[in-house]
Parts: sequence; C-alpha cells; structure tokens
Amino acid sequence: MRRGRGGNHLDGGVWQRRKRHITGGTLFEIEPAESYTSDDLNYSDPDSRVSKEHDDESLRDVKLKTTDVSDWSSYTTVYIGYPIWWGEAAWPVNAFVRANDFSGKTVIPFCTSASSPLGSSASNLAKLATTGDWKEGQRFSSLANTQTVEDWIKQQS
Repeated sequence: MRRGRGGNHLDGGVWQRRKRHITGGTLFEIEPAESYTSDDLNYSDPDSRVSKEHDDESLRDVKLKTTDVSDWSSYTTVYIGYPIWWGEAAWPVNAFVRANDFSGKTVIPFCTSASSPLGSSASNLAKLATTGDWKEGQRFSSLANTQTVEDWIKQQS
C-alpha cells in the first residue's frame, strides 16, 4: 500500500518504512491500478469510492498495478500492513493476498487505525490466502511511536 498515515488512508506507508528499517526487509507497495484520491477515501461521503465499495461488495475486487514481488520464493517472513476500512483490511490488500502463494512463509499482518480495532481483518486475510503460517495481527494507532513498533517487531523473531 502506499502513502498515508493510517486512518482512512491507503496505508501507513510510514509504518512499513519503519519496519523495513528495523527488519532490513524489502518494501513492496500494494498499488491500485487506479489510485485512490483524498475524495475517494472520504468514508463520510456516501458517494465516495470507498463508500460505494463498502456498500457493493462486487466493487471490492480492486485491480492492482502488479502483484508480482521480485524473488518472492526467497522470502520466509512477510509483514503485510494495511489500514482498517469498516473493520476489514483495505480492499486492495485482498487482491494481493489472493494472487500470491504464501506456502512456507510466516505472515505477520499489522494495521493502522485511528480508532478501529484489528477485528477479524488478519484472520480474514489468512482465509483468503489459504496457505502460509499466519500469525496474530497487530493494530497500531496513529499515535504509536518508533519504539513501540521496534518492540513489537522484536517480539516476532
């Protein structure tokens, strides 16, 4: 996902950069083929893109620029970060999860949200994937600091 700081944005990209710095990992951005604008992400507007996708599940199959991760087979641990939309992972994340084989991988989901809990978002992604060793997810508030993120990552090792 890209650019945002939690809340209704398309991702806490800042969170992914923190994790990449701490873990030494590679960052892959899940990018919709048609980017979301600020107006698209206005969940208070019933005519916004996300509101329409929320109300009509057939619109949630968001096409991505790519789902191919370079050297995917070499990864053993994958952190998947996303914002919470109505108690679920942002719709574009579903397309990425469905398109990839997580066999032999430990998958550690995390989300950003100003107020919503993790809920069943992580377990729902695991069901979509059908493969991989999916761990319990973690929700970070928009106020979480770097030390909080570092401490959580260390617990994952």
